[in-house]
Amino acid sequence: MPASCYSRPVSCTLSVSQAWLEIVRAGSRIDLTARASGVGAAIFAWSLTDPYEQLSDAYTFMELRRARPSVGDHLYSTLRRPMLSLERDDAGHGIDLLRHDYWWPRDKCREALAEQAKANGIASPLWCDWPYALNVFARTRIGEGGVLIDDPVATTQGTRIELRTRFDVVVAVMAAGTVSPAIDVMVNPVSPAVASF
Repeated sequence: MPASCYSRPVSCTLSVSQAWLEIVRAGSRIDLTARASGVGAAIFAWSLTDPYEQLSDAYTFMELRRARPSVGDHLYSTLRRPMLSLERDDAGHGIDLLRHDYWWPRDKCREALAEQAKANGIASPLWCDWPYALNVFARTRIGEGGVLIDDPVATTQGTRIELRTRFDVVVAVMAAGTVSPAIDVMVNPVSPAVASF
């Protein structure tokens, strides 16, 4: 279905291990809001027109030259194009580029989200080409000897991360944590007259 058909606001509340997948128009704002402490989500995204152009933790890391995106930074695709922009991060460095499996193993996410994409008639990458997650409300630090260590993000009810899409994308979110419901997802589309991308 063309992204232009998705011009209405979309919202949902996800419990732990629930998934949400939607086409999101260029210029739309995606709000991810924690419902409590100890919650987070794995996020995947790919181009609506080319499922092999995917949100990339590796290319984002290379373009930013740091492991923790800040407000104002872009998150890049596998073609090194800005795919999402980080507009708000109440947690402060609440997006993890170091560990794609902070919240969920990749296979668990891939299985749930690929089925949801198929059920909604949305093209998705082949099984072997599925992207890796970016994790929100998650942080990893590098310890002695290069060991990756969980560095919990201080979230409370209402802690929010806001992203803006740079072009038409499919966005998938899988909630995680110790409390359900875990995450509120809200997409606020921009009107075509306002889009400046």
